Amino acid sequence: MKKTIQFFVLAILMLNIKGKSFAQPFNLDDRIVPTELNLIDFKKGDTIQKGRINMTEVTQNSDTAYYFIKGLSMYSPVYFGLTTKAEAGNIKVNLCKDNWHKAEQNGETGSEGHWNTNFKTEGDFGIMVIAEKKPADYSIIVWVGDEAKDVGITDPVKDADGKISDSKKGGNFLKENFMYIIIALLVVIIGILFFKMKKK
Repeated sequence: MKKTIQFFVLAILMLNIKGKSFAQPFNLDDRIVPTELNLIDFKKGDTIQKGRINMTEVTQNSDTAYYFIKGLSMYSPVYFGLTTKAEAGNIKVNLCKDNWHKAEQNGETGSEGHWNTNFKTEGDFGIMVIAEKKPADYSIIVWVGDEAKDVGITDPVKDADGKISDSKKGGNFLKENFMYIIIALLVVIIGILFFKMKKK
């Protein structure tokens, strides 16, 4: 019985380590303090466009600004757009999931003064905005649609057209199923201990 309790304690510790090691991008670097973009209810006559939205006007004086959105569902479509005046200079955007150094999607406003994308993800994502000229005036729009339960599960920050980058085509099985693997191992170990104790 003592060994069983030790295994449960070990499992709790490992799950706690998992939570910290797979922290979101805005938790990984103490020097970066991102701004949360809060979503509010957005209702239109067209039921397809119902959901939540954030519209933020920004004057950026630093080289890089950081934001994040939280509380997303894999079943909700997400639209992200950044618009600036073309003469204000180019602005680069990185959308990050695992850390600030690896962008799942990126783009720049260029001569058109606008960049947008559509995707689906679970939980939250970080937004890194890099301005070539300062101060940089721009607006951010994030729209999250209501959940559509009849759609298949997609990869985090997956393109709306279904394309998956090479870096996302594998290697995430252990990361995504870590908790289930630990639970399965614990069940097997507890089962073995139970039968051994029963034989005694």
